[in-house]
Amino acid sequence: MVELKNLSIGYEKNDPILTEINYTFEDDKIYGLIGPSGFGKTTLLRTMCGLLKPLAGEVLVNGKPFKNAREDGIYMMFQNYTSFDWLTCLENVLIVKRISGNISEKNITVAKEILKLVGLGEKFDSYPTQLSGGQKQRLALARTIFMEPSVVLMDEPLSALDEKTRADMQQLIKNDHSNDKNIIIMITHSKDEAYKLCDEVIDIEKLGRKM
Repeated sequence: MVELKNLSIGYEKNDPILTEINYTFEDDKIYGLIGPSGFGKTTLLRTMCGLLKPLAGEVLVNGKPFKNAREDGIYMMFQNYTSFDWLTCLENVLIVKRISGNISEKNITVAKEILKLVGLGEKFDSYPTQLSGGQKQRLALARTIFMEPSVVLMDEPLSALDEKTRADMQQLIKNDHSNDKNIIIMITHSKDEAYKLCDEVIDIEKLGRKM
């Protein structure tokens, strides 16, 4: 469970984007975050994963103040589908195990299966620079699924995909969520996608007070 208590977000103390945010994200639910550009959707997710400090208020994870994303099991999938260009697609998915220095044969098998699920089964040894924008987005999704975080924050995770691939990835996210029982909070500009994929849809304009 993630709770936002009297949270104010933004980049300058005297100029918050949103204030008085109070909301509880419950386990085993997918949340869609919708609303106009510039209203703080990405800023909110960045604050929830610790990339930005709250201007006021706090983020609680399972009833305790947020420490850091790693300890609290929070992972953010960015809109620009961050990848490590000097690593192959398979190595990108395995990065968390590589950092810990413990990659097992089982890890490799699971990573390959996930890459197949996102349509990159022939790209194990390719580098991100050799992929299209949509393929990079699917690589980022594969890495997210492999990591099995308790809380997944997604900033327009499927925006670069064609209609069919987007529908396939939506189903993959739902299937993976049903297995992991985690919290997913997803920014999307598509109301159709939000209502199709999410258990609850939140309008950022109604979540807090716009300054």
